[in-house]
Amino acid sequence: MVLQTQAKPITFEEFRDYVLQPDNAERSFELINGEMIEKMPGTTLNSAIPVNIAFHTRLHCRDKGIPCYISTGDGAYRIGNNVVAPDMAYKQSPMSDEYPDPIAPVWAVEVISTNDKAYDIRKKRQVYQEAGILLWEIYPELLSVDVYAPGQSPNTFQIGEMLTVENVLSDFAISVKAIFEN
Repeated sequence: MVLQTQAKPITFEEFRDYVLQPDNAERSFELINGEMIEKMPGTTLNSAIPVNIAFHTRLHCRDKGIPCYISTGDGAYRIGNNVVAPDMAYKQSPMSDEYPDPIAPVWAVEVISTNDKAYDIRKKRQVYQEAGILLWEIYPELLSVDVYAPGQSPNTFQIGEMLTVENVLSDFAISVKAIFEN
């Protein structure tokens, strides 16, 4: 669930100064087009989805001898003047202890809840697309995954279908069913 916290556009520097205050240490924020958005905790059922994807991704990387840098939930990345905290992200360089990580992921996963607003989803999707980041939007209620790959038309995948990330991790595939397993 996403909660709007202010209407006046703010700069990246103002955002970073605010979120790094000790009172905000246990809170999660994003900055999308000058709007600071507080990410609210989701359901435990939805939180299992990015863990499933990360698990399968790590196994693939281990088996292929590929470096594997994955974050979930609280990992924040700077993309231009935006800050996103995808539910899962993969990148090809080590994680940073800098907030937010200055190197954007190459693949991001967002689990969309019934409380998320279409307008906010589209704004965030645009940030990923403009940066050339592979995006999976996962809709648990529909048991489907919308894939936004750079330079390609969006595709929707359902139970019984396989997903790949060929331009990110060669030979990696995961079934939609495996994404939703508990």
